[in-house]
Amino acid sequence: MLLISLYFAQGFPAGLVAHVLPPVMREHGLPLEYIGFIKLLALPWVLKFIWAPWVDKRNLFGWGQHRGWIIAMIGWSMLMLGLMSLVAPERMTLLMISGFFVLILGLNLGASTQDIATDGLAVKLLPPPLRGWGNALQVGGYKIGMIVCSSLLLMSIDLVGWSVSIGFMVVVLGLCLIPVLIFNESSTFPDTPGSGERVSDKHIPLPLETYLGFLKQPGIVWWIAVLLMFKLPDSLASGMIKPMLVDVGLDLSEIGSITLLSSLVGVAAVFAGGGVYDRLGPRNSLAGMAILQGISLASISLIAGGSLSMGELLALTMFEQLVDSMSNVTLFAVMMHYCRREHEGADYSFQACIQIMFAGLGSVLSGVVAALTGYEVLYWIAGGISVLIAALVLLHFRYSSRAQDEWQLQRELRQKAL
Repeated sequence: MLLISLYFAQGFPAGLVAHVLPPVMREHGLPLEYIGFIKLLALPWVLKFIWAPWVDKRNLFGWGQHRGWIIAMIGWSMLMLGLMSLVAPERMTLLMISGFFVLILGLNLGASTQDIATDGLAVKLLPPPLRGWGNALQVGGYKIGMIVCSSLLLMSIDLVGWSVSIGFMVVVLGLCLIPVLIFNESSTFPDTPGSGERVSDKHIPLPLETYLGFLKQPGIVWWIAVLLMFKLPDSLASGMIKPMLVDVGLDLSEIGSITLLSSLVGVAAVFAGGGVYDRLGPRNSLAGMAILQGISLASISLIAGGSLSMGELLALTMFEQLVDSMSNVTLFAVMMHYCRREHEGADYSFQACIQIMFAGLGSVLSGVVAALTGYEVLYWIAGGISVLIAALVLLHFRYSSRAQDEWQLQRELRQKAL
């Protein structure tokens, strides 16, 4: 319940930025280039590795090594959302748009810092044999947050307006604080530095020192190459799905309904992803997900013609969400294999930053590529890149079998225990 609520809290504002703002801004006449620029405001997610070592070690307010940061950052996100509710999109001037973008940047800063603490806590809470299924719960909680925000919020904006709908988000985030307020981190991890007292600055490693240690791990170069490329095609394509639906004639309520139903499929798919990872292991599941990702993204190009029925639209978007959920579970489970003891949050955040580095570039360029080539070509490009990434995954495991070997050992130990 704790991890689900925390990842729900991250998925909630992320859904606003990724899925609500693009169609809302498009409906009010914002150009595609501006919509793509919104993704650039997710820069804190790329740079969070810089302050991750301090978050990993500093017991904020004496509330717990991870718990203090989580409570503070959820509160910060609530503040940013409260200020955003005061700005009406339909009456934005150029100055107001600039201020609104600053609030989005602040929201991403809070959510990304919470993510450092939450990921570090998750790595500690999940023993190696449970990481496939544990990441299914992690992605599931995030997806539920995205559903509540991106689908219900779009419909709510249509019914009751922007300010009331964003106020609803603030209330829901407040409810997410309850499990972490109840959680006693000090008793759960009594031997962890900082669990029960503040950590002195002299015990906090510099980022350079921390990540040089991470980069010295065997086979890490090939793994970094996979992280850089794996989600690039999805980020290049997914950000333009909602604007494309607007341009083919759907209103916000119809887009909200499609998003809700396809996202529900995505939530259910996380458990399939956990099962696939548990059965096939890191190598086969990660390569298989790359191929499926290519097929799903190329299929989205069919929407651009504007001649599909609602049922066909649902089928394509459901398939895209199914593959996205399963691939995320697989990728995140493998990432945990490279997290060192007492550096869980920093190592996981560093990998996440590497992963979203090119993904962020794809998001920023998505509007430009769509404007230059059209939606259909955009999705074919994304699909082709995904298939090439499958070959990169296999090449990685050929030269570095660490994650595969650890998974195999865990599987054998479980079979003996049974």
